[in-house]
Amino acid sequence: MRVSIATHLQSRWCQDSRAGAYAPWGYRCGAATPLRYGTRADSRNPRRRIVSGVTEVEAPPAPAKASRKKTIITTALGLAIMVAIFAFLFPHLSDYQEALTKLAAMPNIWIAALVVAGLINIGIYPLTVPAAIPHVGYRAAFVERQAGFLVSNIIPGGGAIAVGTQYAILARYGVSTASAAAAVSADAVWTYLLTLGFPSIAVVLLVIEGRSTAGFALAAAIGLVVVIISLIVIVITLRSEDGALRVARFSQRPVTAVMKRFKRPAPDLSSMLLDFHHHASTMVATRWRQLTITNLAAQLAPMLVLLCALAGLGAFPDPLTLVEVFAAYSIALLLTSFPITPGGLGTVDAALVALLVAFGVDSSTAIAADLVWRIVWFLPQLLVGLGAMGIYWWDRRQDARRSLV
Repeated sequence: MRVSIATHLQSRWCQDSRAGAYAPWGYRCGAATPLRYGTRADSRNPRRRIVSGVTEVEAPPAPAKASRKKTIITTALGLAIMVAIFAFLFPHLSDYQEALTKLAAMPNIWIAALVVAGLINIGIYPLTVPAAIPHVGYRAAFVERQAGFLVSNIIPGGGAIAVGTQYAILARYGVSTASAAAAVSADAVWTYLLTLGFPSIAVVLLVIEGRSTAGFALAAAIGLVVVIISLIVIVITLRSEDGALRVARFSQRPVTAVMKRFKRPAPDLSSMLLDFHHHASTMVATRWRQLTITNLAAQLAPMLVLLCALAGLGAFPDPLTLVEVFAAYSIALLLTSFPITPGGLGTVDAALVALLVAFGVDSSTAIAADLVWRIVWFLPQLLVGLGAMGIYWWDRRQDARRSLV
């Protein structure tokens, strides 16, 4: 059985379901998935099988189900942090009434620009799917990406559930498991590299601009080193199976030590990296330009909303420069990698406001810009995600009706 995120999530789903039930992406719980005819063992890795020239990897045992108590505690902590920031920290920095007054005085041309920027953000976001899988149409890509955004941003740590949703939707629109795994893997890699790389690039640009970066230089340098090492690891892993195995053998011991300190089971890096190689190597080799362009556009589109908000409030291009806005946005974006609250609500906003103030914007304007950014970028995309989920369920219902005819 091929190891993929879909297989892993199928196991997790079936732990909570009766035998014979169907997981959301179409596998039957409790049913064995035999290897295809003609399999043979790989002597270098007994967990793998060679099937008609395609390497398949046996699935590891499903991890234990996360405790309900832990989920409740995590959710409660996230809500407490969110309330503390919006109800206590922001009012301490500035009066909400003053921020709302500035919003009410925003020129109509910038309100129109915000609407356009919000639509651009929603329209660009799905383009990463056809960049990875050319035969997928825009409608299917729109449903997959927007529904995934909804799930990942309304649940603390909802990224894993969002991946399962993406697999289910891609399967509904005729995408094979292998292609879906490659697309999801490539998207995760590009998002990771851009999220870590943007702050480092921003600090370099600030230095060129002549701004003091003492507070961020060390963190940016560490981030740049991590990005470079990650790129090297990714290239070696994608080039060959032997390279993937070498990286796994080199990394397994330190990863195991770190996971042991956190009292978590260490992942089998050999299986993970081989799986990534088999799924993504061909796609990355042939589609890396399209993946880079569309992921850059998708990552920077929310910044366009922030730029329009700051311009409408009179904070851009003076006192803020484009580089400073990029720095504030990219450093705040990095916090979305730590899903303490759903969608980074509160934590990302506090970081963004603090950075804007540090770059010379008064606190009321910074809070107003953050509120506009959330209202125009985040909230509409959640609503669009609800609509995308509705389209997906409607299409599934139509499929079920046609199958009965």
